[in-house]
Amino acid sequence: MKHIRYVLFLLLAIGVLILYYTNVTVERNKSPQRLLWNHHKGPPPSVEIHHLPAPEWLKSYTSTSLTIPSLREAYPSAFGSQAIWTLPTKATTSSFKITNYRSQFSLCDTITVEIVARDVSNRIKSTGGDYFFANIYDFDSRASSPPDGDIVDHQNGTYTVKFTLRWAGTVKVTVFLVHPSEAVNSLRRVRDYFPARQIFIGKFKSNNQTTKTFCHVTTHMYVEYFENTSGIVEFCNFTDSKTGSPWFCIKPAGFPCSSYEQHSQTEKGAIPILHLMHPRERRLFERPVRLHSVGSNVFRITSKGPTRSTCLPHKLPRCIMGSNNKGSIPASGYYYKESWESFNCKLSHFAIREIKLCLQNRVVYFLGDSTIRQWFTYLAESFDNTKFGNRYVYNANYRMGDDIWRSKDNNITMNYHHHGFPNMIKWVNTTDMHYMANMIDELPAHTGTIIFLSIAAHFTITNLDFYRTRLLSVKQAIKRLQTRNADVPVFIKTANTRDMDLIDESNWFLDQINGVLREEMAGMNVTLIDVWDMTSCHWTMFHVHPSEEILKNEIDMALSYVCPSIL
Repeated sequence: MKHIRYVLFLLLAIGVLILYYTNVTVERNKSPQRLLWNHHKGPPPSVEIHHLPAPEWLKSYTSTSLTIPSLREAYPSAFGSQAIWTLPTKATTSSFKITNYRSQFSLCDTITVEIVARDVSNRIKSTGGDYFFANIYDFDSRASSPPDGDIVDHQNGTYTVKFTLRWAGTVKVTVFLVHPSEAVNSLRRVRDYFPARQIFIGKFKSNNQTTKTFCHVTTHMYVEYFENTSGIVEFCNFTDSKTGSPWFCIKPAGFPCSSYEQHSQTEKGAIPILHLMHPRERRLFERPVRLHSVGSNVFRITSKGPTRSTCLPHKLPRCIMGSNNKGSIPASGYYYKESWESFNCKLSHFAIREIKLCLQNRVVYFLGDSTIRQWFTYLAESFDNTKFGNRYVYNANYRMGDDIWRSKDNNITMNYHHHGFPNMIKWVNTTDMHYMANMIDELPAHTGTIIFLSIAAHFTITNLDFYRTRLLSVKQAIKRLQTRNADVPVFIKTANTRDMDLIDESNWFLDQINGVLREEMAGMNVTLIDVWDMTSCHWTMFHVHPSEEILKNEIDMALSYVCPSIL
């Protein structure tokens, strides 16, 4: 009898615990921070196993580290282009000069800068293709400007850059060699041949057991080890049924695909892109270096009238949504006194009170990577000093959302959520991974809704075809949204420049991605917030998460389209 009472008591205790944890889970899911997209459960519970023959190189690949010979066997044609070598461009031997130099210029004059690329033996290059950044600065006026359009490559080792002088002060020209042409060729080859240049980890949990395996957008993954030598590789296929966005994990032995619970960028970091290159190629990548100038690169700009000017032949119009989306020349402008002045339309610079008035009675969605989450945190913290961890940088890397901020006084609601795979964040639940197109489909199309998107930074580790396909799914979702309500404004922020010494996420990769983004969104009823020039020419230089000064100007640009007549 005593044993029976003990068993009944034990069963009762277990029942209470089950009910308790069930209620805790339900309450957690009802939390205000988890209201959006909560019904999405990530990868479907029943996922077919994807059987593929292993590539020949993978059948015998048991090394504990990635090796060049293995990759040569996988893609021999990818390495054939490196049979012919030239002496690379060298920043310390290359130079630039102001061809029409004077010690003093007038407001709205134009200067011409010639860049001469030389190799390590100080010989002028006979070909083009080098990747430069050039800007002008005036630190006293906190002013700076990118070039007038692109740097012109004459394909003979020389390049031309033009700058219109838009403010009075003392100005300095700077030119960076970001990548020599030989490094650009290597980046292009690696991007096109190796669409899985990052290691992603999937954590599976079943019957109180956990294990980790490798995941990516393709089944041709480059992993640190592979134990299956049977010639058949089993994959869990988590391709999204609505968007067709691919995602695969190597199926761990003894674990069902439905036990996939967490996602992470590898704990050891990415496969360095240099490992995908010939040893001689690796020496092409150095930290970007300023070129030296032939003659002076400092001069004065004088004006008898105003101290600054757009130098445009016409008066700037009001900012009208969609008016800057022509798909050709990037939106551009210049900084003066830390304020960005656009060449497209007349920007307003908003105080906090005016931002609240602009967003009053609106629901604002920020969807995408951590650079758009910076907008969310900047506004939320500026409104009421609510802190979201480290204000702009590290916390943005590790938060997926859903983050929700509300103001009862102004009836403003703001929501943030990161986009889905690929995602270079460490250890997040797969139930929190939602593709941007699916999230847009779930959004209400009510009057007063505003949508800000950013989808670029995490796609440097794939190729342009994959990125273009992802953009197409987003475009279709935007069209469906605007079918429900054509008056819902949609804004897309381009990629910003980032740390200059990164190779795996090179600015050259991001520049190419921005080109595809502008091309694909041309003619769409969306407004591009082009921040490339805003970040590339600012005095704080290059950071994946721009400084507060830049953020303020990015948001001012966006709100100038939302509320062009509020000031």
